[in-house]
Amino acid sequence: MIYAIENQSVFDVAVQESGSVLAAFDWALKNGLSLTDDLEPGQQLISPNSDFFNTDVAGYFKGKKQMIATGFNTADGQSIIPTLGIGTMRIGTTFIVG
Repeated sequence: MIYAIENQSVFDVAVQESGSVLAAFDWALKNGLSLTDDLEPGQQLISPNSDFFNTDVAGYFKGKKQMIATGFNTADGQSIIPTLGIGTMRIGTTFIVG
């Protein structure tokens, strides 16, 4: 059993604990989750028996005592949409052609 940390996803847990993103399906199924569910910090997850276990990758993260957390939380006001720059321009409105 492991405990999720902030901004950790099912995919993060699968790579960290099983060494393969393919194990994410097994993690989700074993814990009654969807692959896209947000994990709560401290949420308990039960380790599945997965055919997709990569000892080298899982051992690397355990040996370095690294925890993967690549999730993104918009609840705390973060946004991936820039406020300025080419990514926010709209043709004919903020980006004038001609």
